[in-house]
This record gives sequence, structure tokens and C-alpha cells, in this order.
Amino acid sequence: MSLSAQILAGLAAGIGCGLFLGDYCASLSFVGTAFVGLLQMTVLPYLVVSLVSNLGKLSSGQSRRLSLVGGAVLAILWGTTLFTVFALAHTFPAWKAGSFFSTAFTEPPATFDILSVFIPANLFDALAKNHVPAVVLLSIFLGLALASISRRDLLIPQLDVLAAALVKVNGMVVRLAPLGVFAMAASAAGTISPDELVRLQAYLIAYTCGALLLGFVVLPLLVTCCTDLTYREVLSVSKDAMMTAFATGKLVVVLPLLIEQTEQLFARRAAAAAASKSGAGEEQNAAGVPAIDVLYPVAYAFPHVGKLLTILFVPFAAWFLGNALAWSEYPLLLSAGLFSSFGGPTLSVPFLLDLTHLPHDMFQLFLLSGVYGGRIGDALGVMHLVTFTLLATCAFLGQLRIEPRQLAQWAVASTLCGIALLTGLRLGLSQTLRFVEGKEEIIAHMQLLEEPVPHTVSRETTPNPDPLAPGESLLERIHRRGKIRVGYNEDKLPFAYFNTHGELVGFDINMAHALARDLGVEIEFVRFDRLRLAEQLNDDCFDVVMSGLTGTLERSQAMQHTSPYLDLNLGLVLPDYRVREARSLEKLRAMSDAKIGFIDLSRGFTRRLRAALPRAEFVELDSYQQYFDGEWLDLTALLISAESGSAFTLLYPEFEVVIPTGVSVSLPLFYAVGKRDAAMNDFLEHWVELRKKDGTTREYYDHWVLGKSANGRPRRWSVIRDVLHWVP
Repeated sequence: MSLSAQILAGLAAGIGCGLFLGDYCASLSFVGTAFVGLLQMTVLPYLVVSLVSNLGKLSSGQSRRLSLVGGAVLAILWGTTLFTVFALAHTFPAWKAGSFFSTAFTEPPATFDILSVFIPANLFDALAKNHVPAVVLLSIFLGLALASISRRDLLIPQLDVLAAALVKVNGMVVRLAPLGVFAMAASAAGTISPDELVRLQAYLIAYTCGALLLGFVVLPLLVTCCTDLTYREVLSVSKDAMMTAFATGKLVVVLPLLIEQTEQLFARRAAAAAASKSGAGEEQNAAGVPAIDVLYPVAYAFPHVGKLLTILFVPFAAWFLGNALAWSEYPLLLSAGLFSSFGGPTLSVPFLLDLTHLPHDMFQLFLLSGVYGGRIGDALGVMHLVTFTLLATCAFLGQLRIEPRQLAQWAVASTLCGIALLTGLRLGLSQTLRFVEGKEEIIAHMQLLEEPVPHTVSRETTPNPDPLAPGESLLERIHRRGKIRVGYNEDKLPFAYFNTHGELVGFDINMAHALARDLGVEIEFVRFDRLRLAEQLNDDCFDVVMSGLTGTLERSQAMQHTSPYLDLNLGLVLPDYRVREARSLEKLRAMSDAKIGFIDLSRGFTRRLRAALPRAEFVELDSYQQYFDGEWLDLTALLISAESGSAFTLLYPEFEVVIPTGVSVSLPLFYAVGKRDAAMNDFLEHWVELRKKDGTTREYYDHWVLGKSANGRPRRWSVIRDVLHWVP
């Protein structure tokens, strides 16, 4: 069985394993990650050696001329492809989705240091940090300089030997591809949800349409309009190699075939020309032409359009997460994507995800598409190599003709085909997206992580029907009654809220059930009024309040409470079209019409906010729901914890959370204790600390706040669970 067949078999077996075992395959992602790391380890060293060696083989005259001719051709190919990426990115239909809180919210935005990324001040530092553009720039200069040195033959053979060794190491790793692909496919098929597959389909369809447009319309027509070559001749050189590259998934293996086909094409044309006229002029023009077996390897060392087209995954990832990139972000994305593509998609995609502040988890989704997308990209890479070599060779032979009329016809034909293709693509994706279930269904259906203890939920606030006996503590009464009264307020996603089944759920509700289970008692949930909480506590309405209660100076004076059990991050929620106006504290200060709502903030802190934003108006609301229900349409933004705000954006995807740079404020959460009972407070302090130590708090936080195990619907479908019923 050939390697390509083994890889396809591994892919099929992995998908089958994932469907059979479901989320039990999640741990196999470790094997896939290790395989990707092995693939990456030889990329940069081979890149340096290959570029220096291939460019160093050229003569000084050839290097200068090839730099001009090849640079112009590459600029046209790259520019056309980057424009195609930009156009394809805007075929994704309008779609919005919120997201769970991510620790990336609190990380400062990555700075793009052009000097360190593009200029190799320290080669070894650039290699260690995967600064691909810097490594490429140095390698190009070194290769061109080597071409002008008389004793270069002493070094180039050694570089070729080193390149061969690196290729051999890579070949050894590639032999593990069936295992690596199996692990990645099994992990992805066992954990990815059906709606994610539908949205990944959007990228694969868009990528395929872009490849067809470039490979069979734009690039071959560019050759025919600038040379005497016909469309059939261009395809005669490339068709066999394209099929082979798609079948094997390796572009390098078709280089000998491409060289042979191209040499035969020019030999036939030279023979035809010699039959009709003297070939003296042809020989003179051909004197400075680099051999075709040099042009193809040199072109191979640079990113082909198939690699550049994978940049499309980054705007797709932003769209996938419900926050499409702005037009102003594309210049940096496309320019950085061009240079990072020298290292291949396994290096460029993570680099670009970092650059656009998108989560690394999206790279796993990219790898899922890698087998199919990589083969399409390699087939398109064949047409890139053919286009480059044909145009460069004709330029050296003096057979290149640049006529405005011909170029205009090429531009019009390509544009019309592109418009037709992109219009059909957008309409098709819009229809597909109708079957995608929104993320609001996830949080709306979430359930408690463990079986709940017996409990009742009251929406009325009443004092405890069994008053404290003289000298009795809250903890003693809880054990005597066999019940604990817990105060809640449902306006506190994701800490306390009602799901679509009418069940009271959330992080603190889960903690309340854990507390009752540890005490061996039942629960009486009693709703509290945020404005009358201190009074209701003194009236013995609750034993403890567990509902995402934010610490303020006023509450510290009015009630007994535990030390903070969580620290949240203050952020803003605002309509997604205004998010970029609030990225930093400076931008907020510049807003003349800012009107910001807030809830549960101490008076001292609000005074500080007014001093920091003197042009803004602050309005205190009764509930968060008022803002999201549109009762305050004139509000610019809502001050809220980023954790709660993220949960609300799942239900209201037209809003987005932002933590402005320059704002770093923590909001402590605590549990309030009724009747200022010190013994009950000490017990809760000790209990909270124990639950932190045993991992309970972290497990609940991951589930309710980060959404890592969030799936209120049935677990991922699998044969072993849903058909054979071998596991619960």
C-alpha cells in the first residue's frame, strides 16, 4: 500500500474510531500534537538550506535578472492570491455568536514588532521563536550573495547533502503520517459537534472554490495573455503533475515530471520555429536563460499560491467564532501571512492566529481540514510552479508580451468568473448555515455537573419558618432542620440562572448543591432582592447567599461574608459594531456620547470611573437583563464582569465583551452569611478552601465559566454509547 493510501486509510479509520468511541477518543489529540511537532522540527532548517543552495547555484547575471523577472512574476501571483483570499473571506454569510469567557480576554494584546519579525538581528533567536519572515529574508540575501562568490562550489554540495539529510528525516516522520492522521481524525471526529462540522464545511468549500478559480482560470489565462502559449499547452504541462500531487499529497515529488514536461514543450516550440526560420536569433536570446531544472527548484523554495490560500482559514476562524475581521485588519493579516507562508501552514496558521488574537484551539480545527485542503493546495501549487516557470522562461527568451488590451481581457474574464463563483458560494453557504444550531442553545440547556440534592425553589422572599432557638447557631439549625436556605438571584449568568427547563443552575448553584451534599441536608433556594439584601439577611431569610455576589465596601459593612472565592475581571459589553471604539481606555475617553450602565459597584469605585472618564455618563440599572432586553437603548455599554458578560453574549450574540487596555480591575465574589453568624462564616471559609484544594472549584469554573465541558444536550453521539449501549 502506498503512503498516500495508508494516510487515507488512517483518516478513514480515525473517523470511524471517533464515531464509534465518541469523546473517549479525546485523549488521542496528544498523539496528533506530537506528530505535528515532529513535522515542524525540520521545516525551518530545510528552508534555510534550500533557499541558500538553490539561489547560490545561479550565476551573478542570472541572479540579478531572475530577481527582477521572478520577483515581478511572484508579486503578480501573490497579489492575485491575496486579493482572492480577501474576496473569499467576504463570502461567509453574516452570522454572529457569542463565546464563553476565555483567559485570552485578560492577556494584553500581542504587539507586532516588525523589526524583530522581519529583520533577522539574531538568526538563532529568530529560529527559536519561529520568526519565519526573518529567517527567509536572511536566507534570500545569503543565497544571492553566494551566487556571486567564485568558490561557492565548495559549499553548495555540502548544503545539498544537508538538505538531503533533512528531507530524509522529514521522510522518516512522514512515515508516521498514517498514525498521526488517525489520532487527529479520531480525536476530532469523537469530539467535534455537528454544527462545527457544518461551519468547517464553509472553509473547505470556499478554499476549493478559490483553488478552482486560481488553478483553472486566473493563472493559466495569465500565461496565455502574456505569452504565445495556448491554454491547452499550459494544461498539457500541468495536468499530470496536478493529479499526481493531489494523489500523493506531496508537491516535491512532481518536480522531475514538471521539468520534463516543460522542456518537451519548449523543445517542440523551438523545433517548430526552426522549421520556419533560422534559429540563430533564438540561440542568442536563450544564452542567458537559466535551465528549467533550476527555475523549478527556485520557485519551489518560495510560497506557492496553494499555501497563501490557507490564509483564508484565519478570517474563517474569526467568522467561526462569531466576530468577523474588520477591513482594517486585512492589510496586516495578508502581509504577515505572505511572509509566514514561507514556513508552511503548520507554522503560518498558529502565527496568524496569535497575530489576530484568536484562540490556539482553532489550529486543531485547521488540522482536521489539512488532509483534503493540503492536497488541493499541492495541486494548485503545481499550477503556480508552471505559471512562474513559463512566464520567467518566456521573459528570458524575449517572448513575453505585455499588452494592455490582453491584460484587460484577462482581468475582465477573471473578474467575471470570480463574481459568478463568489456569488454562488455566498448563496450556498447562507443556505448551509440555516442548519447550524446557535451557541445560545448550549448555555440555555446546561445542567448541573452532579445529581442535585433534593431542593425547592421559591421566587418569594420570606423569613425562615423555623426561627433560631436561643443560643443556636445557623449551622446547628441547618442540621436540626435537615435543610439549608440559600439566597439566589437569577440575573447572574453563569453563576445563577434558570435554564430552558426551568431549572435553577449555574456555578454557585452547583456549589450550593455540593455544600448541601457535604452537610447531608436538603436545599431551600429563596430569591433575594439585590437592593434589600442586607435587610433580608438580618431578617433571617437565608442561611447563606450563593449567587455571584460581588464584593463592595457597602456590603462589607452591612453583612458578614467569606473571603473572595473567585476574582472576576471587569469589562464592558456593547454592540459588536462598537467594540473597536472601546478597545482601550484612551478610546473610551475620546467618546463624547458615552453612556455606561452599571450594577453592583461600590460608590468609591464609581467615583474613580467618573474621574477616569469625565466625558462619560454613568447610569445604575436594576438588572443586567434590562440592558440586553433593550430597555436602555441609549446606553453605549454595560459595565459587567467579563465572565458574566461572555455568558450573556451567548444568548445575545449581537453583543460582545471587551476588556479595554489600560483597565485592570478585579471584582471579588463572596458568600454572604445570615445573622452575622461568625461560626457559620468560619465553616464556609474552611469549606471553600477545601473545595479549592480538591479541584471542585476548578471543575465548576471550567464548566460554567470557560465552557470546556459545556454541553447541556446529550453527550457527543457515538456507536458505543447510543447504538450498542455498552457505556452510560
